[in-house]
Amino acid sequence: MSDVAERISAIIAKEVSIDPSEVKPESTLEDLKIESIDLVQIMFAIEEEFDIYLAEADVGFDVENVGQVVDAVEQLVAAKGSQDTASSPAET
Repeated sequence: MSDVAERISAIIAKEVSIDPSEVKPESTLEDLKIESIDLVQIMFAIEEEFDIYLAEADVGFDVENVGQVVDAVEQLVAAKGSQDTASSPAET
């Protein structure tokens, strides 16, 4: 499991009061008994943890499982890293 996946699993587990080992990539929100209000809290916590913005187009309420959330966050983190690198002044 990647660092991003582990951190997301911990966030989900904390928000819905379950053991992190219960959060698997194939787990659906329904499997984990995550309601829409919980999902909003989870999204805010993920945004704060990774310093990213999760738009509805990236991860919406139609997300099917934890793996999709992890994939979206990994893409956003990678894109953010590329932007940070591109905007940093080159050392001379």
